[in-house]
Amino acid sequence: MNYYIKYLGAFIYLTFVISLILTTITNPGVVTKKYYLENYKADKTIIKNFRICRKCNIVMDLDKGTEHCVECGICIMNNDHHCPWTSKCVGKKNIKMFYIFVGSLAAHIVYLVFALVSLAVFSENLNKK
Repeated sequence: MNYYIKYLGAFIYLTFVISLILTTITNPGVVTKKYYLENYKADKTIIKNFRICRKCNIVMDLDKGTEHCVECGICIMNNDHHCPWTSKCVGKKNIKMFYIFVGSLAAHIVYLVFALVSLAVFSENLNKK
């Protein structure tokens, strides 16, 4: 039984580390002029709710949640927030990995608390004998 608990801890830790790395290296959905030229001129889609970004000088589609990140200095599609842990924005393309990262972090914390409590109980039982 102890081996399964150790393997579970290793699995949770690896999930945590891999999801952190993938969240960090994945493009969050950076919007460029080329993106809008390729996608909107080809589809002949009219952007109804828009504004021009003062810093990037690109068309920001407000219906898609495009926002300018002050920390990164770029516009991100479906911008959720700028994450200080990954030092990167969380947007349309990396939000799933970010949720896996946060979930595995919470699971890892619960696992560590469980391991420390069980270790304290186990060592107390050894001292009584």
